Amino acid sequence: MIRIAPERQQQIGVKFSAATIRPATVEIRAVGRVAYDETRIAHVHTKVSGWIEDVFIDFIGEPVRKGQPLFTLYSPELVSAQEEYLLALRGQKELQGSSFERVSEGSRALLDAARRRLELWDMPPEQIEALEKRGSVSRTIAVVSSVDGVVTERAAYHHGRTVTPDLDLYTIVDVSRVWVLAQVYEYELPHVRVGQPAEAVLPYDPERKPLQGRVRFVPPFLNPMTRTAEIRLEFPNPDLRLKPETFVNVTLRSDLGPSLVVPEDAIMDTGQSQYLFVDQGDGYLEPRLVKAGPMVAGGRVIAEGVKAGERVVTAANFILDSESRLKGALDAMGRPVPAQATSSVEAGMRAEVTTEPSPARIGKNKVRVSLANADGRPIDDAEVELRLFMPQMIGMAQVDLKARLHQAGRGTYTGEVEIPIAWTFSTTITAHREGRVIGTAETSITAR
Repeated sequence: MIRIAPERQQQIGVKFSAATIRPATVEIRAVGRVAYDETRIAHVHTKVSGWIEDVFIDFIGEPVRKGQPLFTLYSPELVSAQEEYLLALRGQKELQGSSFERVSEGSRALLDAARRRLELWDMPPEQIEALEKRGSVSRTIAVVSSVDGVVTERAAYHHGRTVTPDLDLYTIVDVSRVWVLAQVYEYELPHVRVGQPAEAVLPYDPERKPLQGRVRFVPPFLNPMTRTAEIRLEFPNPDLRLKPETFVNVTLRSDLGPSLVVPEDAIMDTGQSQYLFVDQGDGYLEPRLVKAGPMVAGGRVIAEGVKAGERVVTAANFILDSESRLKGALDAMGRPVPAQATSSVEAGMRAEVTTEPSPARIGKNKVRVSLANADGRPIDDAEVELRLFMPQMIGMAQVDLKARLHQAGRGTYTGEVEIPIAWTFSTTITAHREGRVIGTAETSITAR
């Protein structure tokens, strides 16, 4: 436990906030890419070889309806199959009244087989009915779309093109429902589940109106390069606002229920442990290990280590951390922790420090120090050293700056110091005379 006087806390900017129990929701934000629903992709092939006669859908992106003709096909195999069907149809009509039951049944079976052959070669039922009414073979048949959608690929280009069953003539996709593929980090996956509601917002939409969808698939593996999982979201798309290959902003929310939450800035994370400072009153602050949970709106969930209502430090944590580390180091060496300015000659030496510019900035700053003893008399003819110190912390190297100040008269000393980062530095002014320390004073300089 450390103690920092309330005046000092105010000087270094210590702020507090109470740990509270409240509804907590984990919010996951990701960038998603709109993609075709792979279950709604249809490929158009012919079951027989032949030649294209007329093309009705002649550009990529054209919308088509189910049953709409795409092109006409001439195929000798289809012509022969139609002739066989007409022969079977005439035979069935002639033999259906036969007194021999097996003869009439055989004619019906032959007709069914001929019709089945046409159906297996994708001749639409309405064209078969037209063939029956017409009673004559059609040189070409129309190949129709099996789904509603838009054409995304096309190989049926011109009259007379030879086609074979292995040729993909059209790819048609129903885009009334689409997928959104979003990258979710490994630590976010516990809060993603199939069926979970999802929102997508088009970045160029001025109204930022969210579109509603759901999580349909969470893969059981990660991308080893990005350490993310590509989850699949499904969105209805009746007005075609979500166009494939468009990027959208995706939001997922997972309700954790009532949870103990503290502000995010309260937690110090060393990589191996997490702790925060708890206010014990009268300037006493207790560093306490905690078990932190996920980030939520307005803070972070605490699983254990803090009780509801306890006040925790939310600002100047790093300065408190350096204070506690310094106190621990001095205690370990068996030395008392200096609580105030001391001096062997000038007891109660007071120092007033100003910088130009004020507040100090990163880079060179002019420093002006006014020294006086307990009676208020200026301290002249001293060698004055200014020291700015910041201990090593997570991701930050130690800073230890020293500057010699020059006497300017009437207890005033000036000099320059170059500050490398924005921080509140523990500042020590030491005055020497004839090789002896005549006084020290502690303060701080904040650079912004």
